[in-house]
Amino acid sequence: MAVAMKRRTFLKVSAAAVTAVAVASNFKDAEAAEWKKQIGKSGSQPDPVDGEMKIVRSVCLMCHGGCGIQAKVVNGELARLTGNPYHPNCYDYTAKGDIVEESDLDAGANGKDVGSLCPKGQAGIFALYSPFRLQHPLKRVGQRGSGKWKTISWDQAIKEICHGGHLFKNVPGEENRNVEGVKSILSNDKPMGPEDSAYMDEAPPAGWGPKRNQFVWAHGRNEQSPLTPRFVLEAAGVPHMLNH
Repeated sequence: MAVAMKRRTFLKVSAAAVTAVAVASNFKDAEAAEWKKQIGKSGSQPDPVDGEMKIVRSVCLMCHGGCGIQAKVVNGELARLTGNPYHPNCYDYTAKGDIVEESDLDAGANGKDVGSLCPKGQAGIFALYSPFRLQHPLKRVGQRGSGKWKTISWDQAIKEICHGGHLFKNVPGEENRNVEGVKSILSNDKPMGPEDSAYMDEAPPAGWGPKRNQFVWAHGRNEQSPLTPRFVLEAAGVPHMLNH
């Protein structure tokens, strides 16, 4: 059955509908404005995705630059690394107030305030998940050069490095070899003698110094170099810090 609608009724319904749309639109505009206020004009969050996603800001150690990074973590897994626009190594800006807020930046895909990160820094995600990454201490279980190792716990590694002992009694030819631990070396200030070095004939007139000089910090790429002197020079009391 057809229902006839009077002109006045139609106008009332139309007005109500327009008002409802306007209210909803104003609400969405207000919501969008608040969102834009929090994240900047273009949005500083890289690639928002559905699901549990968070941004973790840190510092890149893929080289000596120490650039700031933003890690996009999705459901507990690192999905992407980008530059952190809040880090002075990545972008130079002035905060609008005493507290830095997202709205201080015009970041995002089309924004002018973005933090840059080089390809080497972006490759940090592959270093994290590389199948060849060592995640536990390894102990030699064969003769030197044999390439035979086993995984040990951190507690065992720290104990053996600090206290020493017959650490290779299961390796042929090293059953009776006693390894001095770092603890005994660093606590011994007696001069080094022939029992400590086979090169005493090459020593300067004052000798090779105290026995603690047997401790050497040798590293390849040390991205924590500012902290190394605090441990080696100040805590251990020796100046020997060598790199490749």
